[in-house]
Amino acid sequence: MTGLAGALLAAVLAAGGTSLVPVSGGNALTLPAQRHIVRIETGSGRAPTWLVAIQHGGRDGKGLVLYRSEDGLRTVRRVADIQSDATHTDRAELLAVGRDVALVYSYEGPKLGPSSRHDVWFQWWRYQSGSDTWVPQPAVRVLDSPDSSTGYSRALLARDSRGRLWVQAFRLEPDGSSTAVVSVSTDGGATFVRQPDLGWVKRRGGGRLMSVGTKLVFFYAMHDGFEPTRMRVRNDSDPLGTWGPVRDAFSDGIYHGAALSAVEDGRGGLHLVYKDETERLYYRHFDGTSFGARVLVEGTSDWAMQAAITRIGDTLYVFYNRMRVLNEHYELRVRVLRDGSFGSAVTLDGNTTFKGYPNAVAVLPEESTEVPCLFGDAPDAASWGTVSRVALAVQPQPPPDGGTDGGTPWPDGGTDGGTGTDGGTPWPDGGTDGGTGTDAGTPWPDGGTTTDGGTPGTDGGTGTDGGTPVPDGGTSAPFTLEAVHTNTTHEVLAVDGAGTVYALALDGSRSSLVASTDGGRTFAARGSGGGNLWTVAAMKNGTLLAVASRSGVYYLQRSTDGGRTWKDAVSLGSYRAQGPQSFAELGNTFFFLEYQTFTSSSVPVRLWASGDGGATWTVRSTLTAHRHGYALFADATTGALWATFGSSTAQSAVLRSTDGGRNWTKVLGGYAANGVAGVVRSDGSLLLGQSTLYEPEHPKLLRLFPSGRVDALMTLPGPVYSLLPVTGGGWVMGTGWASAGDITAPGDVYARLFTSGDGVTWRETLRYERLSSTEFGRADVWGVLPSGDLVVRMDNIRGFGTAGRGFQVLRVKR
Repeated sequence: MTGLAGALLAAVLAAGGTSLVPVSGGNALTLPAQRHIVRIETGSGRAPTWLVAIQHGGRDGKGLVLYRSEDGLRTVRRVADIQSDATHTDRAELLAVGRDVALVYSYEGPKLGPSSRHDVWFQWWRYQSGSDTWVPQPAVRVLDSPDSSTGYSRALLARDSRGRLWVQAFRLEPDGSSTAVVSVSTDGGATFVRQPDLGWVKRRGGGRLMSVGTKLVFFYAMHDGFEPTRMRVRNDSDPLGTWGPVRDAFSDGIYHGAALSAVEDGRGGLHLVYKDETERLYYRHFDGTSFGARVLVEGTSDWAMQAAITRIGDTLYVFYNRMRVLNEHYELRVRVLRDGSFGSAVTLDGNTTFKGYPNAVAVLPEESTEVPCLFGDAPDAASWGTVSRVALAVQPQPPPDGGTDGGTPWPDGGTDGGTGTDGGTPWPDGGTDGGTGTDAGTPWPDGGTTTDGGTPGTDGGTGTDGGTPVPDGGTSAPFTLEAVHTNTTHEVLAVDGAGTVYALALDGSRSSLVASTDGGRTFAARGSGGGNLWTVAAMKNGTLLAVASRSGVYYLQRSTDGGRTWKDAVSLGSYRAQGPQSFAELGNTFFFLEYQTFTSSSVPVRLWASGDGGATWTVRSTLTAHRHGYALFADATTGALWATFGSSTAQSAVLRSTDGGRNWTKVLGGYAANGVAGVVRSDGSLLLGQSTLYEPEHPKLLRLFPSGRVDALMTLPGPVYSLLPVTGGGWVMGTGWASAGDITAPGDVYARLFTSGDGVTWRETLRYERLSSTEFGRADVWGVLPSGDLVVRMDNIRGFGTAGRGFQVLRVKR
């Protein structure tokens, strides 16, 4: 694993638990299978907020209350009541969706009888950025117990890869048996529709419903059953009512069906820690198809022992309460699963008290420095107590070096002809540098010729890096972004001015273009791509330009009928496109800049031009001192054309042309000139995000002036891969997570989106966790719909489709 591998410190963060709020007893944090805690990044420089739902059981007159914390659960303060009637002890399961929280609540208690009050409710708690709080929406009754012959309990909530909300609960039948029922919402929780029942057990039931990759997994058991745990699985792409058959998950049962804690593993599987019917704790791993062999976690048996687990990267933290004296003295312990093996148990709280059910957040980012856990603490099992906190400190380890040449990666979906490794790794260089930090014999970065990517200006000012940027005469109000649609089945290629989204199905051919005219909600076949499509650019007049490959040869081609047919192909040989940034237009002229992959040496890179809408092309200029042609940026006001090249110190440059690309002037050179994303501002300056991967040239947002002045506006957490203007004013920028190089902070696992109203002041708005630690993780703004919504393409991002691909539609909120 990378980032925080996590090593136990000699001491924990506190000698014992720290009390937070009073509750009716030590088992206040039941149901063990539910997640009562979520952690949310609200942005704007704020500390992460932890939200926790606690059932007070009538203590101080309180029922089910939502609390918040900005100090890692060291202290909490009330947000609002979820369900204030303490005579009906509902418990909640929380699910973070962006900065909002979806939750379900239902009855849970040591005894269950039929009751018309035992319903299941769903509710949104929407984040209000202005007041920095969460406000509840009206609750929606999902499952109704109409009379006193039945009753629902133990509700669970999952959100599948297509954004649908699933609620599962157990219905108590008149004969004491239980039916596993499930409902689904396809309209964001406004309404729910009952689906076929998932299972039946002879006694009170319990289990877990989880979204894992592109599947829903449901496993369940019962009280005092001594029968195998059973499961059902469905693919998110199947019709709603379709589930796999009931089958044995594993041979032993789960105590009460609900004495468990589970978390997805980030690889299409899940980790499960459960108590079996002999009251011992075991661990199993589900690989997406089946559960593996069980591993003993704690062999001391006890009725009250439960587990709560948290995952950081590939490391699993297992908290549990171990009995020393029945009902009176328990320890709160933790064991860590790393690289397939459990470490020794560490006692976090050994005070002589009854320690009831624990609960913890499911996943923490790899930069986390501690792992907190909440538990019930009381003088004995029959007395009132408190919800208390312990935490385990972790120690970071630096990520691996990567050892590549600093080139800028561009995942294009696969391999073609064996000439390049696509899908998120750096392009092959014809060899490696052996870790010496050279590229074809040229050392880089040069470590002294430039500072912060800037050069002195010649415009009469100081013009050095870190100087105050020059305003361009207009500003726009700050804004945030909100996800309104998620797609896990398609790779976005382009978005045209009419709002048509062009894409490839992840499970289809690269030659089969599909298109959506409803903002990416549905797709229909559009036509053959004239070969394997790698890059598509939509020009202002609706013409599509593309680079496709046939038999290992790359072609520049066009479509004038929305991708239905392709023609006028021009052979590029072994040259491909870097991406949509490889294309630009000025007046009636289209431009295309080649990008090569077949050698680490400098090669002739051609700039192509077409004056007839892409019907014919000629070489406008050939540049021989570079290796990669990265991007073109057109200045419609002055008619200037900017171009960026990479990737070594000797090959990298930002050039500018004022005669349509015939002649060029260098504005910036050296390794700092690596950049694939930018936008020309109204004063003629270029806002450019660096895509550097190696120190000391840490990625920054630069502002380049035609005079040669370069200002560094801000330091960034990763290389910049997208930078676009937003409808109504402002910009959005995407930084990636780099698997190569040494610029990624230890423990950082995120691709990010930043927003700015004026191009000067930026703030992080959204972040996405990378999936694989060996691929580049990217969330790139790919286009703007007529509504102003943004289409963001995902590559190697957790929670999306094959290889972490897909896209989101984001709404701009001002």
